[in-house]
Amino acid sequence: MDFRVYIQLEIPILDKKYEMLIPIDRRIHDIIDVLKTNIPELRENYYKDKNPNLYNKTSGEIYDMNQIVKDSNIKMGTRLVLI
Repeated sequence: MDFRVYIQLEIPILDKKYEMLIPIDRRIHDIIDVLKTNIPELRENYYKDKNPNLYNKTSGEIYDMNQIVKDSNIKMGTRLVLI
């Protein structure tokens, strides 16, 4: 079964916020790759030479790129920042 979690994502470089569902069985780096592919402004080489990190907006925690979403503290309504 495909389980997803609702998140609020802020991308300061674009000055935009998004609300979305992300799958809980994927690694953080897979989620970031999908975001970079599916958000048109991010396809325009904002992160050409580096990979952005995903942060918890409330705690400031940086997520390990190899961590699986369901094994992290990302739950329904978590506010994340992509920098």
